[in-house]
Formats: sequence, C-alpha cells, structure tokens
Amino acid sequence: MHFYYIKVIKIMNRLEKNLSQKIIMKTKGANEFFRIKWLISIWTLIFVIYPSHLWATQINDQLHIDGEVRLRYELMDGFNDKIYGETPAVGESHDGYLLSRVRLSMIYSFTPSLIFKISMQDARTIDWGFSDTGWYSKEFGIENNPQKDFLELYHTYIQASNIGGSPFTLTLGRQKIAYGDMRIFGPGEWKNSGKWIWDALKLSCSKGKYFIDLFYGATMLHDPGEFSLSHRWGYEGFGIYAHYAWETGAIEPVLVYKHNDNGNDSYHSLTHYYTGVRLYDDIGKISYNATYIRQFGEQVSIGGIKSDVDAYGWHLDTGYNFMLGSIKMKTGAGYSYASGDDSSTPEIERFDGIFGASDKYYGRMNLMSCSNLKDAELFIIVSPLKNINVKIEYHRFKLANKSDKWRSYRNQTGVNEDDLGSEIDVVFEYDIKKNIKFQTGFGHFNPGYFIKKNVPAHNLSDWCFIQSTILF
Repeated sequence: MHFYYIKVIKIMNRLEKNLSQKIIMKTKGANEFFRIKWLISIWTLIFVIYPSHLWATQINDQLHIDGEVRLRYELMDGFNDKIYGETPAVGESHDGYLLSRVRLSMIYSFTPSLIFKISMQDARTIDWGFSDTGWYSKEFGIENNPQKDFLELYHTYIQASNIGGSPFTLTLGRQKIAYGDMRIFGPGEWKNSGKWIWDALKLSCSKGKYFIDLFYGATMLHDPGEFSLSHRWGYEGFGIYAHYAWETGAIEPVLVYKHNDNGNDSYHSLTHYYTGVRLYDDIGKISYNATYIRQFGEQVSIGGIKSDVDAYGWHLDTGYNFMLGSIKMKTGAGYSYASGDDSSTPEIERFDGIFGASDKYYGRMNLMSCSNLKDAELFIIVSPLKNINVKIEYHRFKLANKSDKWRSYRNQTGVNEDDLGSEIDVVFEYDIKKNIKFQTGFGHFNPGYFIKKNVPAHNLSDWCFIQSTILF
C-alpha cells in the first residue's frame, strides 16, 4: 500500500513539474501556476485516498468516503454565457473550453441516526473566454461565477434522523435543497460550480410516500478568489415543501420566501413570496406534469421607490409512453409561461424563477430563463437499452410581454416584436456503469424577429458538448 502511495506521488510530482514549466513558458503567471498546482493536488488526493477508503471501511464501517470527477468540453458559436451575438461586450462569441469539477466527501456515522458530512469542491475552467471580473454581480456586490470556484466547502452538515423515535430529521449546514422536477427548487448542477447551494437549517417529517420539509437559510455565492465563509451570502430564504403521493402520482404544495436587503447596485431591498403547487400523474400510457406559482411582495429601488410585485409562472407537459419493438419511447409536448413586466404599470410583473434550475427546461443552450417567456415544446425520448437515452426536443420562444427585456435587450423605438426564435436540441446519455456516465449533445438556435431587429450582429448560433462523470 505504501509503495502504491509513493509511486502515485512521484508520478504526480513529475506531471506537476512538466505542467509548471509549460505554464511559465506561456507567461500565464504565478497565480495560474498556483491554481494548477492545487488541481494536481486534488487529483493526487483522489488516487491516494480511494484505495485507503476501501481498506478503511473494512476496519471501521462508520467512515464512508466518496466523490465525483466530472469533465465537460463545451463549444459555443454565436453567443456566450452572458451575451448573444457576434460582438459581445464581455467574453467571446466563438468559445470552446474545458470544465473540470472534483468533489470529495467524508461521512462519519456517530450512530445510525446521527451523521456528520464534510465535502470539498474544486471547479475550474480551461480556455474559457471570460475573465473573473466579467462575473461581478451588481446585485450582490461581489463576483458570482457559475463555472469557477477553487477548493471550496461543498455539502457539509450534521444530520440527526428519527429524532427520539419520531419521523423527524434535522439537517444543519451546507446542503442541497431540491424537490420534484427541480423547476421550483433545483441545485443547478449543470453549471460547473453549482448554482444553488444552501447554508441552512432543514426540518423534515416523512412517513412512507409522504413528507413535508421546512427550511431557513441563505444561498452561497461563488467567488473563486475568496473562501465562501469569509464573504456575504446571496439570498435569504425560507420554504415549506410537501409531497402527498398515491400509487401513480403526487401533489406537492409549496410556500417560499426570498429576501435581500444588503445594499447593491440593482435595488435597495427585495422581499418576494411565492405560493403554488405541482401535480403529476401517470394514467395508463399517458403522463402529465403541471406546476403553477404565484409571486408577490415588494421591491425598493435605490432611490427609495417601493413597487409591489405581482407575477406568476406555470408549466404543463404531457407525454405518451409506448414500445416500438424492444425500444422504449416517449413523445409529448409542453408549454411554459413566465410573466414579464408591463412598463405601463407601477407594479413589477416579471417572474424570477424562484430558486429553480433552468439548464434542461427552456432549451439546452441556456439562452432562455424562466422570466418573461413563452416556451412551446415538442419532444421525443428514445431508450433502446436501459442505460441509453436519446432526447430530441424543439422549442419555440416568445416574449410574454413586449415591453420587458430578454437578457439585456429590449424593443427599440419603433420596434414591437415578441418572436425570440426557435431551438432544436439532441442529447445522448449513456450510463457505461452505475458509477460512470457519459453525455454528448448539440443545439441549434434560429433567432426570431425580436433578436433580428434589436440585437447587433445577430446570427444563427450553435452549441455542442461532451461530458464524462465518474462517481466513487
């Protein structure tokens, strides 16, 4: 075992030496060398600890170590993560880059009902067209980077379950809060650093197929240059999410509070409330999934003007499941609506998506979000084997309100368009083994009249990716 450790460390040290020489030759500077050195250290840790994990569990089954290594290459043509078009103010319009994400966790069980978990995450980019300053958030006053976060504390909490023999579980610390189809609460795992990570206290009560969760906490921000516990959080939040199930479906009521009164360049304070429900069921070969959320509250501008919030969003999709020989198939349609702001009223009518994921719902290219949007979708899912899925989807996008914006663009004087365009996506998923997953896909976007008349250097745009994930 010690011989294995020494060999791995020697190999990694040689690799580090070679990489450092290349970096210095390319004059990327000492700071970049330091970051690469840390990345190599993490890979060393994975290769060294994993065999010891197998050995350690044989002498002490209270300790469990696991992790994830994910690599993804993305290519964007005609847009980037922030701006659409050929002449972006930040980033590059033709960008190919590699994303790496390493997670390592240790779980220690004091008793079967009391555990402690500590995790670290390292998320990095190679050849990405953005500088760190390109992700400065006016709303939070610091950088909030969706792809980069170096050696950061990830899920770390203490959890007590079946408290006093009851159905209650208490979780305190940094954790994932995600429910249902993740349109309301989702971790945003597609983004390399993870979009929604919570420092929270969560109380869960579950019995069989039924549960109700209550939580209070704040969302983490991703500043690669600073450890998260040394800077501010994002939103403060409180939520109640329940799940009442029957044999083929469930109903999920939800109540959410979102708040931010930490002074910023966008507004003075924000207090939003959300209430709604999700309902889904399978009726024979037909399935449906519906969500409705009402948003209300108030927002105070930097100048002290108070505006009421009155917005809503909803989604409905239905599908038909059938077999084509030995191939499992599903075809269906969906529609999503997120209200936009009416400039002729004093209220704010723009729906903001709560804490939901968006990466796989409104087109895989991530050009759209659940705000000021009409999204009509057709899809087909083909599963020739249990471990292979291919999804083909078509989206037609429009503005919900012509007087509101899409991204940073609005209808110019004399222009009154709502057609954003159409997108087609194909994603292939292959689970090579239970712990080894592979994905690849592409998307094509054809801009509509709103973009053609309001966005400089508009164009057709394309996107593709290839990703591998290893869980251990």
